[in-house]
Amino acid sequence: MTTLHIESCGPDATMEHRRNGAVLARASLWHRVTPLHGGRRVGFVGEVESHDDDALTALLQGAAAQLRAAGCELAVGPVDGDTWHRYRLVTWSDGTPPFALEPFSPLEASLPWTKAGFEALETYASYRDDALAERDPRVPVLAARLRDAGVTVRALDLDRFDDELAQIHALALRGFRDAPLFAPIGFEAFAALYRPLAPLLDPRLCPVAELNGRIAAALFALRDPRAPEAVVLKTVVRDADRRLAGVGFVLTDASRTAAHALGATRAISALQHDGNVARSLAGRAIVFRRYAVFAKELS
Repeated sequence: MTTLHIESCGPDATMEHRRNGAVLARASLWHRVTPLHGGRRVGFVGEVESHDDDALTALLQGAAAQLRAAGCELAVGPVDGDTWHRYRLVTWSDGTPPFALEPFSPLEASLPWTKAGFEALETYASYRDDALAERDPRVPVLAARLRDAGVTVRALDLDRFDDELAQIHALALRGFRDAPLFAPIGFEAFAALYRPLAPLLDPRLCPVAELNGRIAAALFALRDPRAPEAVVLKTVVRDADRRLAGVGFVLTDASRTAAHALGATRAISALQHDGNVARSLAGRAIVFRRYAVFAKELS
């Protein structure tokens, strides 16, 4: 039996599937403040917990019905409220172990979603590159062009981490506003995600580019504590200003070079959206994991 509980804050609702008093599956729903996708109103299904695939399938069907009743046209998941937090499921893997900050899930986790009528909506991939000693031949020309345009590249300043985060937050709101399923969050919510990571960060791996006195592009990367031979290139974001053309390649090359000097032998370009220009930053890398966000039409 599936029951619905309305919450006064956080998710708009939670759902549980119970059998003989035991909770076999649980999920949260969001529909009041969610982005559009292709002009359609989205409802999110996230914070999913399950001990039984059949129970989860039934719960997801019920969640779709509840979101339809709330006026949504598309049920999307798993998304824990927004894409700043945990979302996506692994859909393929070559067996490479999970890396730092990866939203890892077993391959069979997607089966209840597809059985409930959900299909892949947005797809992503992570890339592995074991040629850190090789430099991108485009970078010297691009770096010179950026310098001529007044762009300067420096390391992230951890001594002024909150000030840096404030600029990167504003940059992320600008740079990701057209990304699928994007919705803005406030600075304190953003900082709460990144402040705990400060002890893991090496500023040499996190270059930023400044233009007109403010951060206009940034790369967030860190050594994997469980596999220090790998550097995880997590996020690259830049402003749309044409003077920044090629800055992603320059920042990526700077981070790879620093990682190699620190003894790393592998770069992981993490969670790149398929079809996104950022995918080209992976260079000679090969795909080792694929992911998807799933959706069910409600109209």
